[in-house]
Amino acid sequence: MKNTLTIILSGLLLCGCSQKQASSAGPAIDLVQAGKDISWRDGYVIHVTKRDGTSLEGIRIITTAADGQKTTTTADTGTLTPGSVENAADDSAVRITLHNAKSVSAKSQTTMPELMLVLHK
Repeated sequence: MKNTLTIILSGLLLCGCSQKQASSAGPAIDLVQAGKDISWRDGYVIHVTKRDGTSLEGIRIITTAADGQKTTTTADTGTLTPGSVENAADDSAVRITLHNAKSVSAKSQTTMPELMLVLHK
């Protein structure tokens, strides 16, 4: 009876872990959601106000350098493209193109007509 209970509990634990893993196994493009701060493996934290398909509005991206300096990049609009530059079929990456981006840190301020970032989950 003790062995049976152990096997059943182990099975439930494994089922719970595999379901959690399956939900995070979706494409990286699906992680970008309006109204949420999303952390990426690359050290970026992205927040968008509105998402409609691949169109984004109200974009804010915060990066932290190795020395702890934070840079905030904002854009009114942008677009999402699945995959990386090297591999458009890479589900673990998403390309975000910002239009008229502004980047501000303690040391500098930059405006760019277009900026593309590749984020990895």
